[in-house]
Amino acid sequence: MKTHFRKVLLLVALFLLTASLFPSATPGQAVSAAEPPTPAGDFKAGELLVKFETDMTLNATENLLSRYQATQIRALYRSAVQLWSVPAGKELEIVAALNANPAVVYAEPNYRYHAFDTTPDDPHFSKQWAHTKIQSPAAWDITTGSDAITIAIIDTGIDEGHPDLASKIVAGYDYVDNDSNPHDLNGHGTHCAGIAAATTNNSTGIAGSSWGARIMPLRVLDAEGSGLSDDITDAITWAYTHGADVLSLSLGGPSYSASMQNAINAAHAAGSLVIAAMGNDRTEGNPTAYPAACGNVMAVAATGPTDTYAYYSQYGGHCDIAAPGGAMVTYYSEGVYSTMPTYDVYMTTTYGYYKNYDYVQGTSQATPHVAGLAALVWSVNPGLTPDEVQTIIEDSATDLGDPNWDSTYGHGRINAFAALQAARPAAPVLTLTDLPADGDYVLDWNDVSDAVSYTLEESASASFTTSFVRYIGANSAYTVTGQRAGTWYYRVQARNASGATSDWSNPQSHTVSTLPLNAPPLHDILNLDKDDTYTVTWSTVSGATGYILEESSNRYFDTPTQAYNGTETAHNVTGQSVGTWCYRVRATGAAGNSPWSFVKNARVAPHEIFLPLVMRN
Repeated sequence: MKTHFRKVLLLVALFLLTASLFPSATPGQAVSAAEPPTPAGDFKAGELLVKFETDMTLNATENLLSRYQATQIRALYRSAVQLWSVPAGKELEIVAALNANPAVVYAEPNYRYHAFDTTPDDPHFSKQWAHTKIQSPAAWDITTGSDAITIAIIDTGIDEGHPDLASKIVAGYDYVDNDSNPHDLNGHGTHCAGIAAATTNNSTGIAGSSWGARIMPLRVLDAEGSGLSDDITDAITWAYTHGADVLSLSLGGPSYSASMQNAINAAHAAGSLVIAAMGNDRTEGNPTAYPAACGNVMAVAATGPTDTYAYYSQYGGHCDIAAPGGAMVTYYSEGVYSTMPTYDVYMTTTYGYYKNYDYVQGTSQATPHVAGLAALVWSVNPGLTPDEVQTIIEDSATDLGDPNWDSTYGHGRINAFAALQAARPAAPVLTLTDLPADGDYVLDWNDVSDAVSYTLEESASASFTTSFVRYIGANSAYTVTGQRAGTWYYRVQARNASGATSDWSNPQSHTVSTLPLNAPPLHDILNLDKDDTYTVTWSTVSGATGYILEESSNRYFDTPTQAYNGTETAHNVTGQSVGTWCYRVRATGAAGNSPWSFVKNARVAPHEIFLPLVMRN
């Protein structure tokens, strides 16, 4: 199933490595820390981080907020640093003014930071051009794959002791020798297994397409790479009945088998995706190869490093997708680099391939790239059907050749990053109900399939340039109470058990009329010893006849407890449980209620219990 290729002459290139010289400190000389840089770079519009001197009063803080038309969003976790909302476009101006104020320790924009592409530490990763071509590093930022997904490599077996494969292998079967040890005597199956799911980021060898997926080796081809349809049919059935999610078949022949088709249909019906190679005889009549041409099979063509079809890759109306398979026309390194048996096998003794690792080309090498990607897609969204996984891979592919589908590339060359983005949960649909203008209303959204939690954002801007998280949790509704006057915008995002997030929902807005009372200023809670007894206090509000104090174990107040309802401006908390407790207060009056105050926190820590010391005579 592959085109054998070996350069007789190997050219050895010598490279000179130039060492970079850096100035060093004289022995014993202290090296001072760098001065903070002038604010620059990408930051979130309309937000600052501000830290005050410890003697800064509440009134002075509120005066500064008023001066700069700012509001305090929250305090950072277990920190004196405050997150402020300021007018967009004036961030650097306000930062400069605050940093000139002696009461301010520092002020800075809320800078954005970005994940770097996930690059494994495998020493031969640089030889794997295919991963760069299909954007695997960016895809691995989303997921490196789940060990709950199993790929069946139906081939010549596997080197079960290979350092890049041994830890990934689950039980398989040898249909050639009829035993439970699918030991590879050819090398082809070991090479394909490494492409799909070699152990990755282990400082050894290469990177697999799916770092997490398990490998189920099923030997159906003998030492010379030949096998029979009965063994292949049995292996397909064995694979899906023993938990394989993806079946990778880098093999084929010109004859259709009804028995094999029936086994494929059963595997597909059971929820497995069957993937097979198109074949390598493009220049030799391009005969239709099976099982690639069978129904319910994802047929894979091969591309080379230049993103054009490999000269040997077959074409036809059944071609679904293309993937890197190598095209060693000029350089040996234009093949696909992967694992080889650590001992002599047919490919090493007959064709001169190296043991341990080597370059090989073929649609056989393209197929496990697709199998590994399918495992990644299922890792992001385990609830997908085989057809949905295939559709995601095809619809997200990079179109090559004629526009849209064609018989050489199918739907295009796989793009791992685009596929995983497309595999994320569907975006929720947000609606607003019970919309009086008094600041109390309900946000509601539909349940998204496979979602385990939702993130609700609120903003005073339709563009969400300044926003904060109003709620995170499993509920698909949230009640806003005590909202301030103005127009408020909302959007929600779904997250599944794998951690994948949806796009943001449609935005919704609601306008709250001017409320009859101002929010009471809630004071910082003094509890330096983190005791279970402390006092929560707030300032009076003109026109108020009473106050409601709420307590919550999180700042979202999704399940708050009413801690106090009365006319006082203080409440004593006693016997509080260990943890961080959040408080907010609102004023009540004859004309209605005020918005909620800003949130303040109190931390209660466990205290040691000292037992009396008993002295023995």
